[in-house]
Amino acid sequence: MERFAQLARTDAPTLDLLALAIAGALREVDEAAALAELDRLAGDVVRNGIGETGLEQVEALRTVLGRRERFLGDVEDYDHPDNSMLDLVLEHRRGLPILLSVVWIEVGRRVGIPIRGVGLPGHYVAGWFGDGEPILIDPFKGGILLPDPPPAGRIVQTPVHLTALRILSNLASSYERRGDVGRSLKAAQLRLELPLGDRDMRVMEFEHRRLGARMN
Repeated sequence: MERFAQLARTDAPTLDLLALAIAGALREVDEAAALAELDRLAGDVVRNGIGETGLEQVEALRTVLGRRERFLGDVEDYDHPDNSMLDLVLEHRRGLPILLSVVWIEVGRRVGIPIRGVGLPGHYVAGWFGDGEPILIDPFKGGILLPDPPPAGRIVQTPVHLTALRILSNLASSYERRGDVGRSLKAAQLRLELPLGDRDMRVMEFEHRRLGARMN
């Protein structure tokens, strides 16, 4: 948990390290192997050719991550905690939309393609934010372009810390539904390390107390 707390206190942590720190606070994780896999995937994108336009760069990532490596959403056991663990998503090629987007973001970062997270109501996608209009991609469906995206002026990048908050909220709920109150409480406790606004902090503190009461 200290590893996550240290990262959460920094101004601009990368999503790969934050996501792996979340996983590492809940179970044993081989961080070096996960980072090496992201590096390998990035190398494959470079060898294929990155392209210059936004659509070309999105296609370069989709060729490797969507078509060749077959990263897709887990539709059979959607909210399983494994789908919120970056190392396991890299291993199994299945995950929640937010963790699949983290893979796209972090592979893109390694090769200089400006992919960012975009939180939508009930969904999380990746977006290309270079020169020109944003391009929204749905990693859950293999990287297809998002049909009927919001107008460009309403597309807002989700900050790294808020992405971590969504990952932890998914985990807290998933563990609680499975009766694993201990891990649910730990995920809720990790949320309190994030730089939240006063209102969000009060909500997270209430949820932490509620889960703690279940342990007694």
